[in-house]
Amino acid sequence: MVVLLFLTWILLSGKVSISVCASGALVSGLLYLAANKTLGYGPAMDLKIAGKLWKGLCYLGYLLWDMLRAGFVVMHLIYARGQKIEPRLIWFHTALTTPVGQAALANAITLTAGTITVCQEGDLMCIHTLDRSLAEGMEHSGFEKHLKELEQ
Repeated sequence: MVVLLFLTWILLSGKVSISVCASGALVSGLLYLAANKTLGYGPAMDLKIAGKLWKGLCYLGYLLWDMLRAGFVVMHLIYARGQKIEPRLIWFHTALTTPVGQAALANAITLTAGTITVCQEGDLMCIHTLDRSLAEGMEHSGFEKHLKELEQ
């Protein structure tokens, strides 16, 4: 966390000099100590976050890929002549157990073109999809798999 605070300091200052680096190191160290004392943050938390960093980046990559793929599906539905759109409402229970994981799943589904989370109560979700093709596999999506790894 100290390194991220220091890099943020350098980015926000707009230049690199000895005085900027020295003051950035001092402020970063003080903020880290304050986080240790008030938030219960510490080196063990740094290691835990570093371990999940790769999984989080994989999730973001999958999210961006799925958003792009769904965007092309929706464009095809809009511009193809004679396409019959078949909207669907899908109800399913998610395997995610934490409220943060469930909210992240609902948001990921809503960010994907052609789908929106209508209702989410506990592990029960209701999703509206623009077409049947977007609804396939929604119950066991890659989002859920990636988020389950981040929950552990």
